[in-house]
This record gives sequence, C-alpha cells and structure tokens, in this order.
Amino acid sequence: MTDAKHLDEALNNLRSEIEALDFGNDEARQRLDKLIQDIEKTLENPQYTGADETLGAQLKTSILNFEVSHPRLAAVMNEVMEKLGNMGI
Repeated sequence: MTDAKHLDEALNNLRSEIEALDFGNDEARQRLDKLIQDIEKTLENPQYTGADETLGAQLKTSILNFEVSHPRLAAVMNEVMEKLGNMGI
C-alpha cells in the first residue's frame, strides 16, 4: 500500500473518530474540521499556505489538547501526523 493510501485511510479513521465523539465544544470540532481541510488542500496543492501554522504544528497542538480527554482521537491524529511525515509533508 502506498503512503498516499495509508494517509487516506488514516484521514478516514480521523473523520470517523471525530464523528463518533460528543465534544460538547463546537469550537474544538471546527478546529478539527479545519485541520482536515488544511491537510486535504495541502495534499492537492503542496504549495498551499492557507493554514496559520504548519500541519505538523497543528496536529501536535491538537494531539496535546485531546490526549487526556479523547486518547483514541489523539492516537489517530498521531497516525495522520506520522503518515504526513513519511510523505515529507
């Protein structure tokens, strides 16, 4: 399986985790949705600079924010970050 397919699978897992969780916090859900959009835009166009910070920094921040309250979500985000790193993104 190629890195792109692994990443696509990881993003699908992330979407599923986000949908399954009851955050009770619309702002957190919006940040996660924007993060996924930034990842997808970067994959479509590696020159995309619409994100306020790098994808890696966004993912690290999100992982830290959800590590205690939603460890499964944090693990999936870590997997996405790993796949992006393997692709040089």
